[in-house]
Order: sequence, then C-alpha cells, then structure tokens
Amino acid sequence: MVLLILAGLFALIFGKITITKQLRLTGKKARIYGALLLVLSYPLLFITGLLLVPLFSFMPHSSFLETIFQLVGMSIVAVGLAIPFRDK
Repeated sequence: MVLLILAGLFALIFGKITITKQLRLTGKKARIYGALLLVLSYPLLFITGLLLVPLFSFMPHSSFLETIFQLVGMSIVAVGLAIPFRDK
C-alpha cells in the first residue's frame, strides 16, 4: 500500500510515471492516475484482504501468503488502472 501511495504522489507531483517501457504516463493523464492511486490504495488493501482471508484461513502461515497475494493483486490492479491512461 505504501508503494502505491508513493507512486501516486510521484505521478501527481511530477506529472510523469513509467511503469514499463510501453506503459508511460505523462502530463494530465499521469496526474489523474496518481490521484486515482491515492484514493484507491486503502480500499484495494481492504478488498484484497477480505477476499483472501477466507481463502487462506485453513493454511498454516496464512498471513505470509495473504500478504504476498495482496501485493500481487494490488500490482495487477495498479497496472490495469494505468492502461487506459497510457500515452499513445
């Protein structure tokens, strides 16, 4: 969650962010994406936690797996949110 907030702040302040070589955001689109990351970072953590807790509650060391899957899920969502805003 902290990384999403930092990435959102960076995009909001500087107006550019590069996720991959083909996925770069600049200007107004980057600032909108940054604001979206800031607004959605906590709800994404909460939702992924709600979805993953029942899934891994029967496994030992489930908190570690839950954390890993939250990171993966939030990364997928962050990249998915950037696709509509990419520079063409």
